[in-house]
Amino acid sequence: MPMAGGRSTTVQTFVSFLGFLVFQSFGQHGRELITSEVALRLLSILGEEYPIPKMGPTSLNSTLERLVIKVVPMENLNGRKLVEAGDLCERRNGRGVDLNRNWSVDWGKKEKDYDPYEENPGTAPFSEPETQIMQKLSASFDPHIWVNVHSGMEALFMPYDHKNTTPNGLASHIMKSMLEELNHLHCLDRCLVGSGGGSVGYLAHGTATDYMYDIVKAPMAFTFEIYGDEEASSKDCFRMFNPIDLATFNRVLNDWCSVFLTLFETGPRRLDEIHSKVSLPDLEKLISIDEYLDGYLMGRKSRYGKQTEVLDFGMQEIRTYFRLFLLSSVLLMFMFCSRISKSKGSSRPMVSALPV
Repeated sequence: MPMAGGRSTTVQTFVSFLGFLVFQSFGQHGRELITSEVALRLLSILGEEYPIPKMGPTSLNSTLERLVIKVVPMENLNGRKLVEAGDLCERRNGRGVDLNRNWSVDWGKKEKDYDPYEENPGTAPFSEPETQIMQKLSASFDPHIWVNVHSGMEALFMPYDHKNTTPNGLASHIMKSMLEELNHLHCLDRCLVGSGGGSVGYLAHGTATDYMYDIVKAPMAFTFEIYGDEEASSKDCFRMFNPIDLATFNRVLNDWCSVFLTLFETGPRRLDEIHSKVSLPDLEKLISIDEYLDGYLMGRKSRYGKQTEVLDFGMQEIRTYFRLFLLSSVLLMFMFCSRISKSKGSSRPMVSALPV
């Protein structure tokens, strides 16, 4: 029976048990060190090791009940090492490839202002180990929300990067509406909002966000640019992409962690707006958390025709958790037995060494 707003009772009941999957990547470009710092601060907040900015613990716990969040805090480890060794302008990985040009959507196309040093796309899509890992993660996790975090400016981007348009339809409208809300609440309307290709001033081909939206079919795919110093010299890459004083550093971390917490809270509700207008069979991407943890990967088919590879990757994660569980159980049993042994030893009667 239809309910107010046009949603059926069946759909409402189904949606109330959903687990929304959020996939975030930081540190894709080596010189953008601040992005990984935001990732670590966010993880500290989620782990209740750091105070929550602009949100109470009760509200956070309520938000997290419906989420599964996967975070890659430093995607480009070898590029980061080059930066820390003194090459402060390096954005590519250790093999000289721009990881955000190595994905398959419109891969390899070069604009007139193409700079091979900055935008080397690699020898083929997914030629790099980092993008291969990220592709496997995206296939096994199958996120509802994807966020690729960069620095160099302040912006909230949605698809597309490789063309000067945004997608058509309701989902695109809701994505842009949510970005405008985040911009108003947290950026005080100073962040650019729109498609990457239409807002940043150049087209980018072979990007992660376009792949997540077009191939993985994530209902929401974003690129967040969290900091940029417009007054910095083009030769001063560290200052251009990273704050140089403690006050600005902490402000960036707090402000953008607040953005993510708001995204975690409002994203599922906005996704609900999208799926309330489709039939129940179209909700195949929405799964319960229990189903995901109990072996959801075993029943999924890879949309890339690499079912065995995806299942192996998912099973590898499950085996890791199971081994940790077994190890913890053995350690607890050992401690328990040791405690019993000590208590028995201390309860034995003392035998006098003196003759009676």
